[in-house]
Amino acid sequence: RLGCRFCATGTMGLLGNLWAGEIQEQLIHARTQKGHSDSVCNVVFMGMGEPLENYEAVASAIRGLVDPMRFGLAPSSVTVSTVGSSPHHMQRLLEELPKIRLAVSLHAPNQSLREELVPAAKAIPIDKLLAIVDDHAKKGEAKRLRTVMVSYVLLKGVNDSLDHARELSALLSDRPVIVNLIPYNPFEGNIYGYEEPSPATVDEFLQVLAESNIRVFERRHHGRDIAAACGQLAKLGTSATGLETDIENGGCTLNKDLVRKKSPKWSGSSPRGEMWRSVLLLGAMGGLVALGAFSLRRWRR
Repeated sequence: RLGCRFCATGTMGLLGNLWAGEIQEQLIHARTQKGHSDSVCNVVFMGMGEPLENYEAVASAIRGLVDPMRFGLAPSSVTVSTVGSSPHHMQRLLEELPKIRLAVSLHAPNQSLREELVPAAKAIPIDKLLAIVDDHAKKGEAKRLRTVMVSYVLLKGVNDSLDHARELSALLSDRPVIVNLIPYNPFEGNIYGYEEPSPATVDEFLQVLAESNIRVFERRHHGRDIAAACGQLAKLGTSATGLETDIENGGCTLNKDLVRKKSPKWSGSSPRGEMWRSVLLLGAMGGLVALGAFSLRRWRR
């Protein structure tokens, strides 16, 4: 939906949104795999899709994750990553859940190049986006500025030059940020011909930022062997049924889709369906009458 040109996920379009419970279920599953409830204590809303496009579910999920009576995560251990496509929801999130951490997907040192790489960036200029970042950073505790993560994918010959590095340094200097440099992860079907920069180019870009006293690190290529690295989460191809397969699907169906499906057995389109619906309705009514009579009898005693 956001159409990021360097990301395989951006080629999929919007397939659906998760409910808050489905988001929390992923933490349950991860902790089950690890073997104990405290094994996973950091959560990042990042990967497939823009969290703030599904604001209500994401905010509700976070409230449950940081609730001491449920998952018990520290608010500072929850990070939400956004491209800033919805400034209103971005500000609302930071007002309603001020203790969580923020990550901003920047990917360019100026507005024109950012709009080219991330079409959704047209929703907010870079200066206004960073103004929200500054405001959030100032709300740290004990007069300490909150640190904000800035993600920057490096594309060979597009945004990886030394001039780009200097421009990015000027943009982020004196801001409490950590820059996460991500060398491009190629994927099948990339129509823009993007390539990964050389290790030397990445090192030179990083050095320019470091010399400007900006904290910066390079993200390693974890998950490339299974097409699960950053920017590779998407369809793998076409299945025997003609449907596109999703690397994160695993053959599962969203709970909301299950709720919406109507089984033919209970459909009102057949006499048999109507008969069973009537039986169930009468049975439920009979149960309510019996429960009422039992309660009245106990009250009279």
